[in-house]
Amino acid sequence: MDAIGLTTWSEHPHLLPNLKKLALRDYAEVFPIVELDTFFYGLKAPSVTEKWALQVPEEFKFILKVPRELTWQTELAVNQTYEQLFQDFLKTIAPIQQRGKVGGILLQFPPDFTLTETTLNYLKFARKQLPELPILLELRHRSWYRPEFQRSLVTLLRELQITIANIDEPDVGEESVPLVPLITTPQLSFWRFHGRNAENWAKKGFGSKKGRTLYRYSEPELVELAEKVQQVSRQVDRNYIIFNNNANFDAADNALRFSELLGLNYRAPGDEQLDLF
Repeated sequence: MDAIGLTTWSEHPHLLPNLKKLALRDYAEVFPIVELDTFFYGLKAPSVTEKWALQVPEEFKFILKVPRELTWQTELAVNQTYEQLFQDFLKTIAPIQQRGKVGGILLQFPPDFTLTETTLNYLKFARKQLPELPILLELRHRSWYRPEFQRSLVTLLRELQITIANIDEPDVGEESVPLVPLITTPQLSFWRFHGRNAENWAKKGFGSKKGRTLYRYSEPELVELAEKVQQVSRQVDRNYIIFNNNANFDAADNALRFSELLGLNYRAPGDEQLDLF
């Protein structure tokens, strides 16, 4: 089973142009999954996540990014521990988890999270903190993908039941990763498509969506990606695909076209044919 979605639900004006702002229930009429980075910047009250869980269809899933402290992108608060923050995160998402709507917990590490004994041990620690949830792991340094380490990495992630994210992003050297589709959990494969804007991706201090994800996939590129996804689809139970190239609101258009290439044929309400290109 393949499922395609976008990052956030409110920033896609092409999806339903008659609306000033998309609500979650509007988004969920089109896509069956959404990735949220809300918790990356701060946790919400469980009452908020409960409202979200009640607004979507039964089969809808959320990909939830953990707080940035848990992926070493900022320091912990004074007297805070990783264990405590993991527990606070679990309390926040409890209403979503209780309703079976967690598609995965995304651990997106920065490029300076390189392959070392310390980082490997942290992945083991993270699994212990999230014992009952699917973990999705995004790595951004090429050291993890060196041929001599690849088999050992896949073996470890299989043991930990951590799904490695297959990433499409610009090639900017060591601080980027190649799209090498790997399967580390037979029940799930996860893909994130960031676009291929190498110039903006490499700029230091330009790391917002306005620069790094300014990209519209062409038809040949989508066909190429669809072929990779379909090859993996035959080997896993589920494929989750997230389009994150939304600096110029291209993600929704690309995702809708991608759904056609995969035979899913998602449609915005009222649209029988979509002229996407």
